[in-house]
Amino acid sequence: MKLVNALLIGLMFVSPLSHSDDETNTLSSFSWLQNVTQQQDKIRAYLERQNQHAQQSLTASQSLRDELLSEWERAPQTGSEPWLARDGREFLQTRVNGERVLRMRKAASEQEAVREKEAGSEKASTLLNIEARAAEHAYYQLGTWSLSPNGQWLAITEDIHGEEDYRIVLINRQSGQADIIATGADASVIWSPNNQQLYYVGKEAKTARPSQLFRHEIGTTGGDSLVYEEVDPAWLLSVYRASHTDTAIVQVNNESSTEQRLLRLNEGSLSAPLKVRQPDVEYYLDKTDDALWMLSNHQGNKQFYRAAVATPNDWHVVYAAEPGAELNTFYLFEDGIVLTQQYEGEQWFILLNADGERVVKQPLAAQGQAAWFARGGDYASNQLFIRSMSLVQPPRWEALDLKSGTRREVSADHYPDFDASRYHSERLYVGPHRIPVTLAYRKDALTPSSPVVLYGYGAYGFTMKPYFMPQTVSLMDRGVIYAIAHVRGGGYYGATWHQAGSGMNKKHGIQDFIDVAKAMGRYQDGQRAVAAVGSSAGGTLVAAALNQAPATFAAASLNVPFVDVLGSMANPALPLTAQQYQEWGNPAQSDQREVMQGYDPLRNIQQKPYPPMLVRVGWDDQRVPFWEGAQYLSHLAATSTRSGPYLLLTDFSRGHQADARHGLTQQATDYAFLLHQLKRVN
Repeated sequence: MKLVNALLIGLMFVSPLSHSDDETNTLSSFSWLQNVTQQQDKIRAYLERQNQHAQQSLTASQSLRDELLSEWERAPQTGSEPWLARDGREFLQTRVNGERVLRMRKAASEQEAVREKEAGSEKASTLLNIEARAAEHAYYQLGTWSLSPNGQWLAITEDIHGEEDYRIVLINRQSGQADIIATGADASVIWSPNNQQLYYVGKEAKTARPSQLFRHEIGTTGGDSLVYEEVDPAWLLSVYRASHTDTAIVQVNNESSTEQRLLRLNEGSLSAPLKVRQPDVEYYLDKTDDALWMLSNHQGNKQFYRAAVATPNDWHVVYAAEPGAELNTFYLFEDGIVLTQQYEGEQWFILLNADGERVVKQPLAAQGQAAWFARGGDYASNQLFIRSMSLVQPPRWEALDLKSGTRREVSADHYPDFDASRYHSERLYVGPHRIPVTLAYRKDALTPSSPVVLYGYGAYGFTMKPYFMPQTVSLMDRGVIYAIAHVRGGGYYGATWHQAGSGMNKKHGIQDFIDVAKAMGRYQDGQRAVAAVGSSAGGTLVAAALNQAPATFAAASLNVPFVDVLGSMANPALPLTAQQYQEWGNPAQSDQREVMQGYDPLRNIQQKPYPPMLVRVGWDDQRVPFWEGAQYLSHLAATSTRSGPYLLLTDFSRGHQADARHGLTQQATDYAFLLHQLKRVN
């Protein structure tokens, strides 16, 4: 529930602290790439030349790229996705005649919906043609949408520049008139039950920090009302709807603390904080008609609490996790309450009845699977679904019965050319710290020299799940072992695993990744070339590992990599810098600066034999500015004792996230590059 801006907006370059004169000069010679204000034309021309060079080099793997794209574009027989039930209606984002649309229908029982579909009388209409709106822009991402309770107005948030600054558009469903009511906003919007107010979160213009809650009055043309402003630059603002439809939860948080208030949507009034912010104290609220519910660690380990609305300071424990387990989140419905719990790397769920009594406790996923809950609707819908898959199991949907805890399969994807029995997946543990690794390969394609593609992230307590993807299946079909390194800094074992690889401990996750790469190179007594893949904060992990052990890797692909860690974190004027000192370190403190200096990817490039590399950056990236990856690769290419190739690709119409319309082509290019380099090694 916490708003996490994974990665920060780095706007300042800090000179290196300790390098040889040659290294310092080489690094400084590319610092002009961030001077966009004065040298934009020169910078763009340089990046375009790099694009041309990269495209010329990539012609050697172009036919392989086209093969991959052809494989991925074979449409599977996808299982029907559950509709989202809200306010007596049901909604679904899907494709109709190849176009992305948002569909709506009157809420019906599952049996009624099936009967209508079989009879060809499904009463669904198109609420929004997403494809038509996207066609007007070179870049387009639909953020969120929300229909007013009376069905008259549709509010959507959309990013048309790739900068993650959303504009809020209000569409009159009767006339079709679409009006932009705000720009530079976050992606969330919430309606009041009386249909008269729309709430949204505004961002600071220069820093993009979500900091202000506004109320827009329907039918007015004047300025919107400011409901709340968070002035502390280390804290982020967000808002979400409570189970009680008259209420929303307004939250501010930094990396390890939260503070929440109740917003009465019709009146626009805001309560005092339920608990005043304290260091390292988190709590997350929800509200029903007669009770407040809270998941919090204010008494030590996270526990689940209840308080009567009339006595909001009188909290009683409803459920406490077992020793060694960690509660993560909760879902409230009329028929029951679901908690999720992490224990020794595995996810469990606990179902409670309305009185807080435990009905069932069981694993959320089978060994080697990824599974997560997808809320199927509002409090009254009593719909909660489980999405599960593995590296070798196509996705499926299950419905959870909120009274009995039984699971029922709703649908599953089917890939006609995929036979799961031909593939193997396992989890192994590397080194004295037992770093978990999830891997898979095709049995009949495995040889002692089969190469490895190793993915890593290792930040913010996120656990990279073993998703099923045709892309990785294509790698396995070509004899590749695909592996995910769950290094310290991620969330595989909960908060302690995250803390063991963040801040002053960031070097631990980097060493973990190197250890896993070496172990995978010897997997099953083989001699295997290893290629590394990292995106965003995962780019920090991979780039730092390449600095320390370049000979361990045969190739690397980095997507919008965060590689100027010290430069970004040294500027306290950046709000998302102060909010993330615990993740990366605070260079204002000498001991932390020394640690950061030791792992910072940009400042530790040395005269070593770096493997061939492909780096992607986005011109409009507000989280990791393009110049970070551009400086990094330019400096590396000038310093490496090998000839590469070292390829830089700049997308001039994207930000931190790639446009979904181009994502497959970019991934096919990256995988074809890696496969080509691995083949050269073998």
